[in-house]
Amino acid sequence: MKKLIFWFVVIYGVYFASRMMLAWHTPHSDSETRVNIEITRGQTLQGISESLQESDLISDPFAFRLYSKWKGVSAKYQAGHYMFQKNLTYADLADLLQHGKSPETKITIPEGSTIAQIDDILAKKSLIEPGSFESCASYCDLGFRISNLEGSLFPSTYYVSPNSFTNKKFIQRLYKTFQQQLDPLREDIISSGRTLDEIVKMASMIEREANHDAEMPMIADVLWKRLDEKIHLGVDATTRYELNNWKRPLYTEDFQKDSPYNTRKRRGLPPTAISNPGIKALKAAVYPEKNPYYYYLHDPKGQVHWGKTHDDHVRNKQQYLY
Repeated sequence: MKKLIFWFVVIYGVYFASRMMLAWHTPHSDSETRVNIEITRGQTLQGISESLQESDLISDPFAFRLYSKWKGVSAKYQAGHYMFQKNLTYADLADLLQHGKSPETKITIPEGSTIAQIDDILAKKSLIEPGSFESCASYCDLGFRISNLEGSLFPSTYYVSPNSFTNKKFIQRLYKTFQQQLDPLREDIISSGRTLDEIVKMASMIEREANHDAEMPMIADVLWKRLDEKIHLGVDATTRYELNNWKRPLYTEDFQKDSPYNTRKRRGLPPTAISNPGIKALKAAVYPEKNPYYYYLHDPKGQVHWGKTHDDHVRNKQQYLY
């Protein structure tokens, strides 16, 4: 009986030690997916371990508690909002939990943002001095040559390290993502007979003109037809871009300037893109939805109204805007 108990203890001890070592040193997942988690003030070690398990960051709360006590760090964990990748070891998690903050900052760049607006987003996150991102987009040596970056910085959600953040690296990352998003479209862009520059400018206008994704392909067809037939595009968003005004109403005097961005006065595309479009706007520019319309407008509720002729457009204005 003593031998049986002895071997039971030995086998259980080996099993327990193996379980602990495996849990301590092997990430619960190989996924780089990020998870938001909040550790509240006064939360116990058991509560922390259970929160980590609920967020799918660990599989064994007991093993994490044992690790924390073994390393003498359980009392050092700090309350705060964290963002963890799922492929972290117990050592990684324990280290980060002692700092009281996430090692990364989440940056969301909405579709249709301009370089100036991205600058403002980064400044509000205290990652840059206001104006420095916009300046770098014009003057930094980025390792590639392009006349203007507006339109070529892909809007999405990014995670950055505040300690190592630089404007240059972030611009390079946004541009690289833009190029990757374009890859599936490149052959069809060539087949369309449009240049990439034309596609990006058109997509940037579509992004700003459409209130809903479903409108984008039809707006694209309207604008391409007007461009090809040398009709003024009449895209008010191009004037808003030049004015850097995206909220207040536009007045008659705003359209008096004979500027290349005034598409009510000047035919053709604006000299640069007017926003950084998302993939849906880019696809709309490449794959416009054929329709009989040459005009559109949005009423105060955001509903789009189409017109085949200028008279139709005038009637829509009278009915829905005045």
